[in-house]
Amino acid sequence: MANKKYALGIAFSGGGAKGAAHCGALQALHEYGIRPDIVSGTSAGSLVATLYASGFAPRQMVEMFQGLNFFRDVVMPAIPKGGLFDSRPLMELLQKNLPYTRLEELPIPAVVVASDLDHGVPKVFTKGEIAPRVVASCSIPVLFRPFTINGVHYVDGGAFKNLPVSAIRDKCETVIALNLNHLEEGKFKENLISVASRSFMMMMVSNITADADQADIFIELDTSGCTAYDMSKIEELFFRGYDSTVKVLEEKGYHRVLPKEKIVFPKKKHLPDVFLR
Repeated sequence: MANKKYALGIAFSGGGAKGAAHCGALQALHEYGIRPDIVSGTSAGSLVATLYASGFAPRQMVEMFQGLNFFRDVVMPAIPKGGLFDSRPLMELLQKNLPYTRLEELPIPAVVVASDLDHGVPKVFTKGEIAPRVVASCSIPVLFRPFTINGVHYVDGGAFKNLPVSAIRDKCETVIALNLNHLEEGKFKENLISVASRSFMMMMVSNITADADQADIFIELDTSGCTAYDMSKIEELFFRGYDSTVKVLEEKGYHRVLPKEKIVFPKKKHLPDVFLR
């Protein structure tokens, strides 16, 4: 069998604000001397993947989003034409903070997965402007307007491939998969956001299995009791993701190469998300 191009790849699942757990997972991997040669991500996972590939430390990613309100600072209400919210604030946040413009410029190769709404197929981006492709990958149907790139409409990559192991499997000797989503029981809320979110979550959970089976190491990050849009728990999620990853690495026989870093996030007030009430 021919050698693969990359020794290690990491696939990051989608999950909205729960993506902070990915940052904690990256911190744990760093302390255990594990560094990917390529990364792939869907939705929030694409955001983490491209920030990491750009050189951001895990704690810096969390600090970028601390204190933000999802429905005010990440998206904004829109005239309901294709979606309830516009992702322009996320686009501007990325353009302001990313030190690179295009995927092919990144020091670590990054793959962004979205869903092609016009042709009904998954789309794997390896080239092009980063910010539009990440926003396309994050555009949950109904909630957010489809995002147009070169005349094609895209929605959240989770519609087809919420855990994008297969996007890098043939390029890597080893793939670690980090998953944020498991379906929890919850009280039914009769509002459009809750119904759309719950329905899309069921879709994402159902398409994870095939990709999870292709991973060499599958890590289920603890995001229980957290939602995709509540950003008040992102610091807690960081530490939960860290602990989940350390547990699996220890079980797999990995050994720590760096002492545990003491991380304390600055206190920032989180404003409530009125749309979730």
